Amino acid sequence: MRDATGLVRSFTWYDALLVSLAVTGPTYFGIASQIGYIAPSDPGSDFTISAIFGLAFMIPLGITYYIFATQMPRSGGDYIWMSRSLHPSIGFVAGWAMWLSFVALLAGGAGTWAEVVVPDFALSMGYIWHNVGLINWAGTFVNPNDTFIAGMLGVVVFGVIITSLGAKVYSRVMVGLGAIILFGTIIVVGAIALTPNSSFATDFTNFFTATPGAPSATYNGVLSAAQSAGMTYLPITTSATLLSIPFGVLLFNGFNYSVYISGEVKNAKYSMLWGVIIALAICGVIDLLGLFFSMRMLTYPFNQAAFSLFAAGKFSLNVSPWLAIFVPAIIGNAYLSTFLQLGFLIFFPWWACGLVLSASRYVFAFSFDRILPSSFADINARLHIPIKATLVTLVVGAVLVAFTAYTSYIGALLNTTTIWSIVWIIVGISAIVLPIRRKDLSKGLPGGPRVLQIFGFLSVVAMAITFYFAVTTPAVGPSTPDADILLATIFGSGILIYVARYFFYKGKGINIGQMLQEIPPE
Repeated sequence: MRDATGLVRSFTWYDALLVSLAVTGPTYFGIASQIGYIAPSDPGSDFTISAIFGLAFMIPLGITYYIFATQMPRSGGDYIWMSRSLHPSIGFVAGWAMWLSFVALLAGGAGTWAEVVVPDFALSMGYIWHNVGLINWAGTFVNPNDTFIAGMLGVVVFGVIITSLGAKVYSRVMVGLGAIILFGTIIVVGAIALTPNSSFATDFTNFFTATPGAPSATYNGVLSAAQSAGMTYLPITTSATLLSIPFGVLLFNGFNYSVYISGEVKNAKYSMLWGVIIALAICGVIDLLGLFFSMRMLTYPFNQAAFSLFAAGKFSLNVSPWLAIFVPAIIGNAYLSTFLQLGFLIFFPWWACGLVLSASRYVFAFSFDRILPSSFADINARLHIPIKATLVTLVVGAVLVAFTAYTSYIGALLNTTTIWSIVWIIVGISAIVLPIRRKDLSKGLPGGPRVLQIFGFLSVVAMAITFYFAVTTPAVGPSTPDADILLATIFGSGILIYVARYFFYKGKGINIGQMLQEIPPE
């Protein structure tokens, strides 16, 4: 028998909900980023339809995660389920790849915050308050040093600090930031829903021509400039929309991240209902409404024109044409616009708190199972958190932020969609196999074994389709020989670590595979 983990069930249902909402991002930023990611990568796709497909693909996975999280509520989430249902080696290799993808996502988010969010925020504030200096600064902010410093301090370090202060402080910060972000999101979606394209065109022109000495832009001017530059509008097609399904899936990535702290939440069955199922429902409502009303206001021709001009270095406002720079134009009140833009700015620090918490629990679970050095599973006696595991995430995150800021390797070679779809397929297989291989762990399954197996099978099908698009569609992620080598290296490094630890403990007369058949004791 092993000692208890040392973790304390100090998180509540709303903490679980906020972790999932923070990472998924059904927010002003999340809506803007979905448009910003798909528009240059897959013009001709219908953003709302692809999101509907993504939500449909995630529903069976969400039910699978909920059942697993209530049956085996332990920190580490799917790593525990896969290793106990299939084999510890499979669970670790998949969990290891997932953890690396989490940290890469953290680094990518830090880069996006510095390169897109901060400049867009500064530009919008400059036009809101007629500050030409701020407008000009926004167009010159992006450089590798600024990306690294701002991304590290504003996103990664902030997330690590808040996560390391214990459950009580963490909860207060998440509630405070979440209240600003989510309340602002409701206002933004409402304002967009009430603004037809004709009104937006007028508001856009008035907003971006009202600051003397600043670059000006008009709605029709953007369309005309794109046409003059030889850019042709690509109409919405079914084929382009289907190719963007992985983007729809990725829109909802994170709705289940509360499962990684399921060993630390009170009343796991109730808390995971909020942290997984209700979180996905909230994401679906906000994201679908936000995307539909945003594109009705902007129109696809204008959106394509703006992003085409930006890609060619001809967009007159000199920053990424995300939704966030346009929303203040329809608000009409400087103070309310400032509040809404603040919610856009602070999203990534909030997001990092959720992602760092989830990623650190992977390290903790690996270490508690002795696959990584067991010292990383040490729990701070006063705060009841694995500080060393959190610091491991910080160190690796800093390295990957540097790669993001100073090289193009991560963006050019790392296909996180492929990693996630592979791991989710394995989770689905675990759901099918658990009632067969581990009847001792299947007793009392919510809805019975068949329910878990059915939704596990549906998850495998949905994620297999996602995997296919991820490896065949360059717009979704790199699918080059070099990218394949990196993917093999990520999973292969997990195999090497597990094999090394297996033989290390075998030399001490310990069968680590047999030892890891049990669920970690609380």
